[in-house]
Amino acid sequence: MPTKKCPNGHQYDSSIYGDNCPFCPESSHTRVNNDDSTQSTRATGWDGGGETDATAPYQEDIGGGHTVIRNLNGTGMSNPDGGRKLVGVLISYSANPAGEVYKIYEGRNIVGRSNTADISFSNDDKMSKEHLLILYVEAEGIVWAEDQKSSNGTYINGKFARGMVELHTNDIIVLGATKMVFLGVPEF
Repeated sequence: MPTKKCPNGHQYDSSIYGDNCPFCPESSHTRVNNDDSTQSTRATGWDGGGETDATAPYQEDIGGGHTVIRNLNGTGMSNPDGGRKLVGVLISYSANPAGEVYKIYEGRNIVGRSNTADISFSNDDKMSKEHLLILYVEAEGIVWAEDQKSSNGTYINGKFARGMVELHTNDIIVLGATKMVFLGVPEF
């Protein structure tokens, strides 16, 4: 297996990938040339020519194989949800047999049939418009669930949920005709 090392320190099989490191994103600002030298994609237009998108994150090689991801959208944040921390996910196979994943962020997350809900199941006519509140308060470090006076109620692990209920990883939630599992993101 002929191996090659890119400027970012990745080793890869050049008989398969040629001079393009499969580990470096296409938007990386350096390219490996046939003579193992590098070329800036910004200066040469190698990435398709023209101007680069000033709002997209880009990689900057700062030497020594270190790569820094910088976001140029003016906010300094790469999280499109306003910097809210991801605290869990809901996974459902009800609407799509291949499965769907929905992100839960710190603060308030409304699950319901309405298109304005944070997590919307618009095709479930047994779900209320604003069916369930999932709340994470960082000071407590707990994910809470509270039924929002829905018509058909909320069931967590087969039990009717009354008031605020603490959610744990692998809890099964049923809202209307939709069944999902909650997975919490561990603290680290």
